[in-house]
Amino acid sequence: MPRTPVLAALLVLAAAASAAQSVSVYQTTPDLLEALSQRETLHFAPKPGPADIPVVTIDDAQTFQTIDGFGASLTDSAAWLFAKKLPPAQTDAAFRTLFSRKGGIALSFLRQPVGSSDLAATFYSLDDLCEQSAKACTTPAGQADPGLEHFSLKHDEEYILPQLKRVLALNPELKVMLTPWSPPGWMKTSGTMLGSSADGKTPSSLRPEFYPAFAQYLVKTVQGYQAAGVPIYALSVENEPLYAPPTYAGMQMLAAEQAAFFGDTLAPALAAAHLTPKVMAYDHNWDRPDYPEAVLRDPKAGALAAGTAWHHYGGDPAVMTRNHEEFPAKEQWVTESSGGTWQKGLDGKGNILAEEAAELIAVTRNWAKSYILWALATDQNHAPYVGGCDTCRGLLTIDLTSPEHPRVKPELDYYVLGHATRFLFPGAVRIASNEPAATGIRDVAFRNPNGSIVLYTLNTAPTAQPLRLAFRGRTLDTTLPGGAIATFLWKP
Repeated sequence: MPRTPVLAALLVLAAAASAAQSVSVYQTTPDLLEALSQRETLHFAPKPGPADIPVVTIDDAQTFQTIDGFGASLTDSAAWLFAKKLPPAQTDAAFRTLFSRKGGIALSFLRQPVGSSDLAATFYSLDDLCEQSAKACTTPAGQADPGLEHFSLKHDEEYILPQLKRVLALNPELKVMLTPWSPPGWMKTSGTMLGSSADGKTPSSLRPEFYPAFAQYLVKTVQGYQAAGVPIYALSVENEPLYAPPTYAGMQMLAAEQAAFFGDTLAPALAAAHLTPKVMAYDHNWDRPDYPEAVLRDPKAGALAAGTAWHHYGGDPAVMTRNHEEFPAKEQWVTESSGGTWQKGLDGKGNILAEEAAELIAVTRNWAKSYILWALATDQNHAPYVGGCDTCRGLLTIDLTSPEHPRVKPELDYYVLGHATRFLFPGAVRIASNEPAATGIRDVAFRNPNGSIVLYTLNTAPTAQPLRLAFRGRTLDTTLPGGAIATFLWKP
C-alpha cells in the first residue's frame, strides 16, 4: 500500500524522536532548594554544538564491577529512635522515604552491627555474662560460655529485627551485612567489650582459646537472623581491627590473627553450618592496604575471603584499584563513610554535599561495589551514643526537641546516596566515562540490567559549568550549577 502524506509525516516524526533521544535529569543544589528535583527533559541529537564545551563521553561497551548497593547502618540508636520515639505511622513514612522506590530513594545495602557499636542506647552483646548498661560491664574472672548456652537474639528481636523485616518488605532485594564491633567481653583479654584500657594503652584482643566460640557466635547470629526472615548477604568479623577504642565496643585483631581465624576456624564453622555469606577481610581504612593483602595472600584465609571492606577515615580510594590489580578475582566494598559536624566541604569551603558526592564517585571509579554511610538516623544531638562519635550525622535527623511532635528531616547525605540508589537496579554495572581535564566535573556511569544508562555527575566548582554528554555518536549540551549533583537517565 502506498504511503499517504500523513503516514510519511508520522514516520519522519518517529525517526526524529528516535534521533532526539530523551534524557531525564534530576538535580540537587548545595542549599537543597533543589533536592532530587526533576528538571526539564533533555534530548540527544546527532549534531554537536560549539567545540569549546567540556565533554563527558559514556562508553557502555566497557564494563567494570557489578554494583551491590548504597546505604547505611540501622544502628541500635537508629532502630531505638524509630521504635521508641516515633509513632508507627511516622516510622512507616520514614522507611518509605529511605527504602521504597515509590517516593523514596530505594537504599539497597545495610551494614548491621552485631552487638553494640558507639551509636547504641546501651552496651550489649548476644552472649553477656554480666549486666550491661550505658557503661560496659567486665565479666567476672573465670566465667565463660564456650558452648554459647547464654546466646540470645532477645535484644535484636525487640526492635532491630522487626524493623529490618519492614525494610525488606519495602525492598526485598536489599542486601544485609553483619559486623561485630566486639565479641562478648568474656571472649577477650580484657573481659569487657571496650576496645582498650581507659588510657588507651592496652588494647583488648580475642583470646585464642575462644576462636571456636567466636566463630560459632557469628554462625549462630547469621542463622538467627535468617530464621527471623532477614537473609544475610555478607559478613566481616571485626569493625576497624586496627583501632581499639577506650570508650566503646572494639577490639584489636592484627592481620595474622584475622588470617588464622578465617582459615582455621571460621571457614570450617561456616561450611559445617552450610552458610555462604560473602566474608570480607579487614573493614578498616585505606591507609593500611598491607592488612587485607596479608589476609588475601594467605592460602586458607584467601580461599574464604570474598574480598576487602574499606573505610574512608584515612588514606586514598586509589588503593582499591591497586588491590584490584593484585587480586582481580576479589571484590571490594566501602562499608563505612561517616558524615558529621567535623566536615569542612571540598577545599574547606563548606560544600559538604559536593565532598560526599565526590567520594561516592571516587570509590565507584576505584572498583568499590558499595558505598555505605554510617548512621541511618540520629537525633538532633547526634544521639543516642555510648562513647565514640557524638558528632555523627545520620541520613535522617529525628528531631525530638518537642517530644510530642517529633520531626524527621532528610540530611544532605540522603540526597548524595539517592542520586544513585533511586536510579540503579540490582545487577547494575559500572561502565566507562571520562572526567574532563582541567574542569570541576566529576562523574561515574552505570548500565542497568534493562539497558538504561545512569550518569551520576558533580560540579565541584563554585560556579555553573557547561557540559556536553556524548553517547554512541550523539550529544546533548547542558549546564551544571556550582556545587550541584545531577543524575542523567536514558534508555538507548
